[in-house]
Amino acid sequence: MTLNDYRVSVVVMQLRFQEFDDFIVFDKAYGLRTHRVSDGQLGLIDFLAQKLDMPLFVAQQLDKETSGVMVFAKSKEAAKKLNEIFDKGQSTETYFFLTDQKKTETAFTVKTHIGRTQKSLANIPGQTPNSQTDFEFVREIGAHFLWKATPKTNIPHQIRLHAAFSRIAILGDAEHKGSAYFRLALHGQKLQFTLNDVSHSFESELPPCLKENSLTGLDGLLEESFHKRHQLYKMDPDESYRLIHLENDLIRADIFADRLWVYDYTKNKMSDSDRESIEKFAAKKSLTPVIRHMPDRGQGVGGLDDDTSESQAHLNWVAQEEKVSYLLKLDSGFSPGLFLDQHESRKWVRENCFGKRVLDLFSYTGGFSVNAAKGLAKEVVSVDVSEKFIEWSKENFALNRIDESKAEFNAQEVTFFLKGAIKEDRQWDLIICDPPAFGRSKEDGIWKLENELSQMVYLIFQCLEKNGEILFSCNLDQRTREEVLEIFIKKLPEKKIEIIRMPMQSLDFELPDDLTNLTKGFIVKRLS
Repeated sequence: MTLNDYRVSVVVMQLRFQEFDDFIVFDKAYGLRTHRVSDGQLGLIDFLAQKLDMPLFVAQQLDKETSGVMVFAKSKEAAKKLNEIFDKGQSTETYFFLTDQKKTETAFTVKTHIGRTQKSLANIPGQTPNSQTDFEFVREIGAHFLWKATPKTNIPHQIRLHAAFSRIAILGDAEHKGSAYFRLALHGQKLQFTLNDVSHSFESELPPCLKENSLTGLDGLLEESFHKRHQLYKMDPDESYRLIHLENDLIRADIFADRLWVYDYTKNKMSDSDRESIEKFAAKKSLTPVIRHMPDRGQGVGGLDDDTSESQAHLNWVAQEEKVSYLLKLDSGFSPGLFLDQHESRKWVRENCFGKRVLDLFSYTGGFSVNAAKGLAKEVVSVDVSEKFIEWSKENFALNRIDESKAEFNAQEVTFFLKGAIKEDRQWDLIICDPPAFGRSKEDGIWKLENELSQMVYLIFQCLEKNGEILFSCNLDQRTREEVLEIFIKKLPEKKIEIIRMPMQSLDFELPDDLTNLTKGFIVKRLS
């Protein structure tokens, strides 16, 4: 069976994996590093261990940019056995890759000595071979050529180095002289091995670039990204998720039910050919495209709707996230009303607020507040300076059949509200703070979060119950998580707080990386 044929319980955005007594099998997407680099740069193994709530150990190696079948052991003992199987060539692995180099031979074997140079791994001439790969030509795919590779040994970068040695360097493998491509076109399609006298065989569906005719440019990126998300997760049709995140620097794209919402970060709007690619992809997937041009990468306060390919006849629609419904609007600016980078944080709030008093600052359209109410919080208070967003929040409460009378809505500036709450001696068990990088104040005009954060947190802390928690996140692009945290705790009593990691984002975004992640956040607990 393929991993995509494997069915798990009916839960939206459920990770696809198979579980056995000693190991799990995961269909790894390209762009995910396996190992932890540092405490601030976690790997796929850390993500899976947290999300699946089990200890995991690396049993097999796949390069960051390689996709395909991957095995993780559930114990150190199982990892040792599996490592021996893979290291001693007792497994059978089948890979497919794409190249733009034509070769007359259709089947051959490569044996070289692979060693480490000052710069990287390389084929070392004149030394006894320690690696072997069998190659077999499969077919032409447009202007490219599909090859099958069967490694007989287990050396890092082996297939990539042997392909380059044979002058059929893999597309997207710049490190080994492959032509430019939107991804490393290498996929681990099949894995077979025997463990404890039981034979196992697993297959992974080939990605679009290895199946379809000449996928290049934005056409290829859209198809590959769609495949990548559905390779990782089983999702309901109305689920919302990010389609393109770090895969392209000039475009982000989200799917909200039947809408494809594209953020265009190019300087002078995307080209007509890229727009055609988006519209063609959307039609193929039965989606309605919406394109927003983001001048100055969306920085600053406010901004006009710049561009859309949809008529104004259908301004509002409903999408879901984890079975929670949200009213989204076409005429609301750069965002339709839901920031998907807070998906896991909203879920965490819903699962951790039972019987608690919850304060949602900068509540926007009420995503956190709705989840707190659905999680049976004792009290939910929403605060946002915009009356428009407060009314929108009420609509989201009604959409989810939550009694609005059990919630409190305040169209006020956050600092003004907090000062009033301190005077009234009001406190909460959970305070959510997800501020914009820039804002407007009636007193001070435009303010910057970086300048106001420490004082605002000082006020928030006074409104926090003992053993209460602050869930904080922001998008200060020029700051690392550690730098944001340093500003955040500047006026807090160090001995009275505990810093806890935020729940990891889903893999439609990125692996936890304090140096590069756009969203920076953490949970701060008051100890006394």
